[in-house]
Amino acid sequence: MDSIKALSDGILFEGGVFLKWGTDIEADKLYVKKGFRADRVIYEWGERVILDGLKLPFKTICWNHKQHGNTRSLESIEFSAEGKDAGAYFQSIREHVEGVYGESKVSDDLQPGDTALEWKIKAVKISLSLFNKEHPKVHFEIGWWV
Repeated sequence: MDSIKALSDGILFEGGVFLKWGTDIEADKLYVKKGFRADRVIYEWGERVILDGLKLPFKTICWNHKQHGNTRSLESIEFSAEGKDAGAYFQSIREHVEGVYGESKVSDDLQPGDTALEWKIKAVKISLSLFNKEHPKVHFEIGWWV
């Protein structure tokens, strides 16, 4: 299965692990670590390769107010980083995703100095943002929006 073609159905981590959008994360327990906060559960997938070569430490955040019952469904995976490396991560991720999906849509609704890019592939949205140039933070998310 090709990770790029599989994206509309779920995330394929290169090496053969496929996570279908909307499935219960707890069912197969393929995550590396699970952490609890007062209002959310954070599932860490570890450093994984997706989309034909993009390697990052991914996680999924399940907000308690958005989940139904005890099921923790896979709605997205994300990566974020802060500090001096944020700009380099942003540029590297942007180049990779543009190489796969072409030019992004740029959001106009931002503070000066912030950048937000978006790609849509069927029911999947890929977003990449770089915020606050003084204390840079990059946020990359691939999510299933039904």
